[in-house]
Amino acid sequence: MAKKQKPAGARKRPGGGYEWRFTVEGVRTSVGAPTIDELWIKHDERAAEIKAGVYKANKAITVGEYFHEWLERRKPYIRGGTIRNYETLFIKHIAPSISRVSMKKVERRQLLAIQKETKKTAGTAAANHTLILLKSLFKAAIDDDILIRSVADGIRNIKDKTKRPARETIHRELTKEELQIFFKYARRSQYEPAFRFMLYTGMRVGECGGLEWKDIDWKRDVIHVRRTMARDEQGGYVVGKATKSAAGMRNIGMNTNIRAILTSQWELYTGTHGKMVKLSDPVFPSTNGGRITETNLWSIIRYTMKKAEEHGEPLARFGTHAFRDTFASRAIRAGMPPNTLKEILGHSSLSMTMDLYAHVSEEDKKKAMKALEVIDL
Repeated sequence: MAKKQKPAGARKRPGGGYEWRFTVEGVRTSVGAPTIDELWIKHDERAAEIKAGVYKANKAITVGEYFHEWLERRKPYIRGGTIRNYETLFIKHIAPSISRVSMKKVERRQLLAIQKETKKTAGTAAANHTLILLKSLFKAAIDDDILIRSVADGIRNIKDKTKRPARETIHRELTKEELQIFFKYARRSQYEPAFRFMLYTGMRVGECGGLEWKDIDWKRDVIHVRRTMARDEQGGYVVGKATKSAAGMRNIGMNTNIRAILTSQWELYTGTHGKMVKLSDPVFPSTNGGRITETNLWSIIRYTMKKAEEHGEPLARFGTHAFRDTFASRAIRAGMPPNTLKEILGHSSLSMTMDLYAHVSEEDKKKAMKALEVIDL
């Protein structure tokens, strides 16, 4: 019979699921699970390990052993792609130095050495991501009563003073001329409607790939954003059960341009499928009938840029996110209230919307300075 009652010593986690700290034969330990039933199962398994003498006590557990235990507890609450990233960072940058070292014996200078070596071999971003992982790991060790304090505390991220702001590289607004050139050479691509759709809605690539016909409300002129494409533990793409964040679950109104794109896609779809219509099918399929992904669209962008360059109309490098950036900046310029834009983009904070996406062009600055001509002495 299932044990539905929450046991004494267990708590509900803020992000969902449960954690239970308990003592077996003098050994203090903890387990986590999505449900009460699974929590009891984990408890019984851990208790059996301790009684059989195969469980590593706090004082003996190594960094590698604790990492795998910690990651196993987190798996129910994080995406497959995040799990894979954690494993990759650990194997490449952390394990070679301290995997076999006791958690209690790790020294601050060892973590600094890992940070330095990671920057040297993989770059500043990898070094900072590795540090974030180490801080999370050692903080969890405090919660599990393995450590009293974290040797990762106080270690700062490495700042790259030569790195250009994201709004000038990854998050870049495309000019009218760039858009005209791009769509001129992307016109015959099956993915052109997806690019235009992102430009007119500000939706992310993953959200575009996750969009299904049941999400289109033709009567109310509304698009329901309910899921996104995500990476699994093997690095492949899967349809996620939700959006990137809670704020990403949103509705976007249709205008004439958006409705025209969706109508054209529906005509293509029904023309191919006839009466065999499935509302769970993707609105923007890939060439093989699957879901479009970041990889699909990025390859098309590169191919289109190559064609443009061959015809003497080269384009400065940009990625799929540029269409979202361009939408946001144009929306602000057209007078859309920032809070409305925040909701349409699916952001949890207004500062993210304004700092990262509301680009200021040279023309914007000129107009602002012209407006100051009214100030006279």
